[in-house]
Amino acid sequence: MAICLWSLGAAPASAQESPTDYVKRVGRDLIAANKSASAQAFADTIRQHANVQAIGTYALGSYRGNLKPTDRDSYFAGMVRFISRYAAAESHKYQVTNIQIMGPAHQTQSGVVVDSKVSLRDGQSYDVQWLLQKTDAGYRIRDAKVNVLLGEYWMTPFLKDLFEKYIAENGSVTAVTGRARSVPNDAATAA
Repeated sequence: MAICLWSLGAAPASAQESPTDYVKRVGRDLIAANKSASAQAFADTIRQHANVQAIGTYALGSYRGNLKPTDRDSYFAGMVRFISRYAAAESHKYQVTNIQIMGPAHQTQSGVVVDSKVSLRDGQSYDVQWLLQKTDAGYRIRDAKVNVLLGEYWMTPFLKDLFEKYIAENGSVTAVTGRARSVPNDAATAA
């Protein structure tokens, strides 16, 4: 579910848009991408809303120094492809019907946090915190934390654990971009 939630919205935020309005818009766009169950729709939303470079760099963990400048673009594209295919493949399990903002945004050392409640078609709901980074154009999503029965899960550490394990087993950072081409059928087992 967390990757599906992280696979965000549509157009960049305007400089005048408040953090809560931005997350409301991301929520509407997320619901549309979720309903489409299209990897392309998820990929478009990730590229348009997520801070892909910050997320991708963090996800490499101890291997970030191994990413050659010549491989950066293909790595980030592969990461987006992996997340979008996984989100599309899992979207039928997490049919989002509503995202409700649960109070005003608040500033932290890491960025601006917006609390929300995500409701699913089956009646379940999850508390989700969106971590935004301010940019010249407005905001970008840096992370999302999902609160479920068994605990709280930030997306980027989940992705970092997944990528570090895969790199350790396969020997190189570029192995991640090759793996991204093979998703969605095996994404659930990789996660």
